[in-house]
Amino acid sequence: MAIRWISLIALGLALTSCSDGGFIGRTGQFSGVWLYEFEGSAFIEGATSIPTKRPAYAETDWLDYDFDQQHIGQLVEELGYDDARDCYLVQPFLVNFIGRRTHHPFDGAGHMSLHRRKVTVHRTISFERLGPAFCY
Repeated sequence: MAIRWISLIALGLALTSCSDGGFIGRTGQFSGVWLYEFEGSAFIEGATSIPTKRPAYAETDWLDYDFDQQHIGQLVEELGYDDARDCYLVQPFLVNFIGRRTHHPFDGAGHMSLHRRKVTVHRTISFERLGPAFCY
């Protein structure tokens, strides 16, 4: 019985050591809505419009996006707290890219490890704003 537990723990440690600490998921083309905000980065795969209500962390992926990619840095605003609206601003984008998803069921991903999955962008296919920054 002890050998089974040791084997299971060893397998779990080996799998979590893969690819930035998570279980390897799908690699390929992704599209959806990215909600970018101060200390936040939620990706809703398959979405084509801004959700009317903030999605739960368990329903979204943390999107790891490198702003050094061509022209993207010009579209992304510096976000933070809006005193007039008493909220943190959210900037919505419609994105299509090549990337890799990793699952983080035990340690979490993103700011404060709130997300259970992370998608890392490798190459942008399309990137457009869905409107101005707003508050939920």
